[in-house]
Amino acid sequence: MIEYIFLVIFVIVAIIEIFGEFKENTKIIYITKPILMPLLILFYIFGVIETTSITRVDWLIVVALIGGMGGDIFLMLKNEDKWFLPGMGSFLINQIFYIIAFFLSITDYVAFNLWGLLLIIPALLILAFTVPRFINKTEDMKIPVLIYMVAILVMHISALLRMADPRLQGLPFVLIFIGSLSFIFSDASIAVNKWAGEFKNARLIILTTYILAQFYIVLGALFTSLL
Repeated sequence: MIEYIFLVIFVIVAIIEIFGEFKENTKIIYITKPILMPLLILFYIFGVIETTSITRVDWLIVVALIGGMGGDIFLMLKNEDKWFLPGMGSFLINQIFYIIAFFLSITDYVAFNLWGLLLIIPALLILAFTVPRFINKTEDMKIPVLIYMVAILVMHISALLRMADPRLQGLPFVLIFIGSLSFIFSDASIAVNKWAGEFKNARLIILTTYILAQFYIVLGALFTSLL
């Protein structure tokens, strides 16, 4: 039951955070954004404990979310250019631990159908449409940005490969796959907004897709723990 309490609080805080971004209210943002990932962590841990046992908690997911929390904090600070690289580094930790968690969750690659590779097309289209718009404007950030983009693409591929394992098909696969795709969309939007020029409702789009990405991944990881 306690996991639902954390879930409700997370949803409420997420709505307030989105409202704060819409109003560009830094006080609201500074209060709500740092606690989004901790609430997801608590929802995940207690969700696993309540339905199975603490031994089923995937601590790689927890560490990934801690990395996400660090990224949230760095990127909300004033003087964004100063904190952008540490923020991206924190999110790189987020992606790396998701990659490890996803690959380790797969126990059987034999059942993977090659047609499943078609599911990577949406991610490639997002990157093909956005990367050329900003990559030449990143200047001295080009290498870190490319490293991060490769990492998030590998994270998405590792989420896609979970389809190979019959145990993970269904909600455990769908949720994490959609979450990883939403993550790519959110991060690509950040890069376009930062280097190619701001677009309408950018902050809302970036934040909403990011929150949904982390939530879907955590929910998928929670369903995976039940297997």
